[in-house]
Amino acid sequence: MKRRKRWLAAIMAAVMSMTLAACGGSATSGGTTAAGSTEAAATKAAADAKAPAEGGKTVITLWHAMGGVNGEATEALVKAFNESQNEIEVKSEYQGNYDDLITKLKAAMQSGSMPDVCQMYDIGTKFMTDSGHAIPVQDMFASTNFDPSTVMNIITSYYTVNGKQMSMPFNVSTPMLYYNKDVFKAAGLDPDTPPKTFDEVLEFSKKIVESKAAPVGYAQAIYGWFFEQQIAGQGKFYSNNENGRKAPATEVDFVNNGAGLKIFETWKKLMDSGYADNYGSTTADTQTAFFSGQTAMIIESTAILKNATASSDFEIGTGFLPKIDASAADGGVIIGGASLWMMDNKDEAKKNAAWKFIEFTTTPDSQANWSMSTGYFAVNPEAYETPAMKDFIAQNPNFTTAINQLKATPVNGYTAGVLSGVATESRKIFNEAMEKTYDGTYTPEQAVSFLAEKVNAAIANYNSSTK
Repeated sequence: MKRRKRWLAAIMAAVMSMTLAACGGSATSGGTTAAGSTEAAATKAAADAKAPAEGGKTVITLWHAMGGVNGEATEALVKAFNESQNEIEVKSEYQGNYDDLITKLKAAMQSGSMPDVCQMYDIGTKFMTDSGHAIPVQDMFASTNFDPSTVMNIITSYYTVNGKQMSMPFNVSTPMLYYNKDVFKAAGLDPDTPPKTFDEVLEFSKKIVESKAAPVGYAQAIYGWFFEQQIAGQGKFYSNNENGRKAPATEVDFVNNGAGLKIFETWKKLMDSGYADNYGSTTADTQTAFFSGQTAMIIESTAILKNATASSDFEIGTGFLPKIDASAADGGVIIGGASLWMMDNKDEAKKNAAWKFIEFTTTPDSQANWSMSTGYFAVNPEAYETPAMKDFIAQNPNFTTAINQLKATPVNGYTAGVLSGVATESRKIFNEAMEKTYDGTYTPEQAVSFLAEKVNAAIANYNSSTK
């Protein structure tokens, strides 16, 4: 126990020094900061754990990081569950953004005042598994005869560690291409045929800029999630030991397999062409450039589709994430977002109640309502067969792009994504490497070497702290 506490303290200190932006593990804005509220959150969780059952009900606590419209959808989901039965009462508590939440949870782990269910972003999977404080959801399947095929395999594969599903996918997204159909028409391009490769992205961008249909043809935020996606799109591993899923990763693999260099060369070629532009590592800035018509194409999370449609006065088109290597048949996209974890509070009644709530979130109606309200995927394919969802998709055909892209993605080790305890730090290092590539400080080869050296050091430090 003392060793675990030392490890948690060390990891928490590291995480508090990092920042994260955008959707594949995004730091959802909320306004609550970790520094001022971690102790209060832990105290409240402890009080809730000791509170007597209300009206004979088992009371459990859900911690989440969904603010704004997504927060309203989360509250609606909790309300629907509470009203669907009279044995369990779920109390949901917003904890700020994802980074705030994980910091508070680590404090709660040390104080023994954890919530019963906790939302955690995708890149927290390694930490949650290593912590020893989570109950694998797969351990609960038999208790209610839950059918694991209820959730798409391509989605559960990310949250499966050592052959066991650790958590239940909740808010799920992938990246895809967004483009301005009006600009495509003005440039003489087919508005119903988006580019499929980055060679085509450059070709289309040239036509757009030279025809003066838009000032910029293409832009993409400097964001490590996109780097990870484009490695998987090439059918390659980010790290050794099959992305850390066969055994804990000890070093990156994107240098040896050449995937990293191809990405840096591709991004640099686009920027040097004069037909693309860089709006930095704040993803909202690239989105704004697209919404305002400054750039004709961007890549972004599927989760911004509703906002993109509402924020733009032109017709939006969507396409699959362009490929760097069109011949990579084993490549595809990796899911992002977050999942629901069961925390081990050594209380059988609360454990069973937590599972029943999590199971409820996977039902077709729950998933349909969640997807329509937020723009995230419905993880249960049957949700797309509900009358409400069918009507919604008929009125919003761009939503089929994300669904079809996910269905077309092969289920394998590449698309399962990297299992890493230092993903947040790695993405921050990538941002630095790409910025130095754009400004000419590093060649693509130097940038890849710099990134690999720094990430390998972070991996070694993490692995030593978990021994």
